[in-house]
Amino acid sequence: MMMSDLPRDLVEEILSRVPATSLKRLRSTCKLWNTLFNNRKFTEKHFRKAPKESMVLMLKECRVCSMNVNLNVAPPSIEFKGAVLGLKDSHSNTEQVNITKVSHCDGLLLCTTGDDRLVVWNPCLGETRWIQHKTGYERYFRFSLGYENKKSCRSYKILGCWDRIYDYKLYGRGLRFEIYDFNSDSWKILDDLAHDRILPVNCVSLKGNTYWFGSFVNNLLLSFDFTTERIKHFCLPPFRDHGFIALSVVGEERLSMLQPIERSKMEIFVTNKVDSEAALLWSKSFTVDLPIGLSFPEVFASLLIDEEKKVALCCNLSLKTGRNLVYTIGEDSEYYSEIPYVESTNEPWWIAAEDKPCWLPFIFSYVPSLVQIL
Repeated sequence: MMMSDLPRDLVEEILSRVPATSLKRLRSTCKLWNTLFNNRKFTEKHFRKAPKESMVLMLKECRVCSMNVNLNVAPPSIEFKGAVLGLKDSHSNTEQVNITKVSHCDGLLLCTTGDDRLVVWNPCLGETRWIQHKTGYERYFRFSLGYENKKSCRSYKILGCWDRIYDYKLYGRGLRFEIYDFNSDSWKILDDLAHDRILPVNCVSLKGNTYWFGSFVNNLLLSFDFTTERIKHFCLPPFRDHGFIALSVVGEERLSMLQPIERSKMEIFVTNKVDSEAALLWSKSFTVDLPIGLSFPEVFASLLIDEEKKVALCCNLSLKTGRNLVYTIGEDSEYYSEIPYVESTNEPWWIAAEDKPCWLPFIFSYVPSLVQIL
C-alpha cells in the first residue's frame, strides 16, 4: 500500500510524529503534504506530538550559534560547533544580520537587530517576518514572544516594554507596555497595566506566557498572560542579596531559578508544573559550591539546568574583568569547568566593537518546529 492510499487523517497522525528537521525535507515532495504543513492546526499538533530534537543555542558576538553539550561525562563537555544559524537581511537577502537580543517560543526566535529592527525567525523552516515598530526608542525596548490560547489555534503576539525615563517629559515616568498581534499586523498600547515594575530583561516563555523578575525586594516574579493581556504576580524563594539571579525553563512545564547565597555558593530552585489555575510553588533542587579560591561572577546572563543529573550550565556578563565564560557546575562541587565564549578583552561586555553593536549573551534550549509566521 502506498502512503497516498492511506486516509488523510491517518497520514496526518503519522506525520505529526515525525521530527521537524526530518519532516521539512518532505515538504516539497507532495502538494498534499505541503498543504498540510501550511495548516496551523497540524503544525500545533506536530509540535505537541513529535519527538523533541532539543539543542543548545547561544547568542554570542551578534550571531546565534549551536553548542555541543555532553552531560554524560564528568565534567560535562562543551564546545562551540562553529555552526551559525544565519539570519539574512530583508533588504539584500545575502548579508548576515547582527543580532543584539533574542528570545524564543515554540521554535520561533524573536530577534532585535543591530540597527534596532525586530524580526521573528523560524530557523528550521528558514522563514522570517519583519515587524514594523517605530518609536525612536527601539534600542531601549525589551521584547518577548508568546501566544493567546484560542480554541481553534494559537495566536502569536509580541510584548514590548520600555522605561519612559528616556523621554519622561513626553510620556511621563514609569514603564510603557505595547502588544503586537500577528493576525492584525498592528501594535496597541496597554495603558491600564501598572507602571511600578522592573523592566523585563532576559524573559523566558512557558506555555505561551512571559516570565521575568519583578522585584527583588518583595521576592516577586511577574508573568504576562497573552490571552488576558494582564500581568500576574508570583512569589519567589526568599532572596539573599549576593548577586543577580537567573531564570530558565525546565522541560516544557516548569521554571527554574539560580540564586547566589554566598560568593562561592548558589542554590537551584524549580517550580511545580506551571498551570494557569495552580499556585506556583518553589522547591530547592540542588546546591552548588565552587572550588576554594573561586567566586561566582557579578551577573549571570542566562541559565540551563538538568535536574536529573544535577548540573547547571550558565553564562555570565563580565562587568569588570572582560572574562566572558560559560560555566558547567555540578551539585556539591562534584565538578566545575569554565569555557570562554568570546576572546578575552579588556573592555566590558556592553562596549560595542567597531564592527559589531552591543549584544546581550543568552544561552537557551531550542526545539525546532514547523510553526509558520508568514
